[in-house]
Amino acid sequence: MDTQILKFKEQLENSKKIVFLTGAGISVASGIPDFRSMGGLFDEITKDGYSPEYLLSHQHLVDDKESFANFYQKRLLLANKKPNVAHTFIAELEQSGQSLGVVTQNIDGLHRDAGSNHVDELHGSLNDYYCIGCKAQYTKRRILDEKLKYCTKCNDVLRPDIVLYGEMLDELTVLSAVNKISSADMLIVIGSSLVVHPAASFIEYFNDDHLIIINKDKTPYDEQASIVFNTDVVEIIEKINELKES
Repeated sequence: MDTQILKFKEQLENSKKIVFLTGAGISVASGIPDFRSMGGLFDEITKDGYSPEYLLSHQHLVDDKESFANFYQKRLLLANKKPNVAHTFIAELEQSGQSLGVVTQNIDGLHRDAGSNHVDELHGSLNDYYCIGCKAQYTKRRILDEKLKYCTKCNDVLRPDIVLYGEMLDELTVLSAVNKISSADMLIVIGSSLVVHPAASFIEYFNDDHLIIINKDKTPYDEQASIVFNTDVVEIIEKINELKES
């Protein structure tokens, strides 16, 4: 692995338009299990006897907005979760001018919390909320601080600004993500199985040679990558940081 780490470090130093594509695996070290892993959100909901796909769907919101609000307040607020070293590493590369930004499948908002500004959140963010009636906007901080479930203007239910099952991805966000990846001279995939579309198909828009994949399990794109690490991302980032400091 040491040879691969050195190669990765060299490619990082020589790249000026790095883009990151991240999935659930990057946030495991922040205490957020992969949705479908043991102990993840799907696992917890299934234990309660509910269908995760239904509870996270637009249909649930339509059928019973009170039930939907109770569900997300119990399961999705992620009040005490903080960015880890991988989120910080990505933000620092953006701030240094080396990175064009990050495309993420995650809804936890940790990239922005870490200081990244150019973030395409394909499935929305649990940092943002709005009223389903008057569309007034709220932050997660305000939801938590004031323990809000209803809009202070019209008293309708608040919902997180995430893409539920049965809803479409935002076209402008998708276009921005594709533009980032097609402009990149290095694409680093972190914590994604690369099987969930459309994010998985975004790899096809990458036009350079430096595709790096860091994921505990193998992906369908491993053979196309110049470097593959089938291990925890925090371990890789810590090794890179150690080399920078030595």
